[in-house]
Amino acid sequence: MVEATHGVLVTCDIPVKQFLLKLDNDRAPDRFIVAKLDDTHLFIHGWAVDMIKDQLEKLFAENHIDANVCY
Repeated sequence: MVEATHGVLVTCDIPVKQFLLKLDNDRAPDRFIVAKLDDTHLFIHGWAVDMIKDQLEKLFAENHIDANVCY
């Protein structure tokens, strides 16, 4: 019998996918990834979308280099 699951398809580059896989692994047993589809696609639970957005914003803010700062 087929089992259906509500979720969201995420398209991302490989580094972001690796970040999401680590984030999912760190949240065990409350994981959000339903299926790893290929190198650039994940199927996730819908409840995790806002949490993932917040985590990605933090990651990008930590790795942002301000072009206006002289070194």
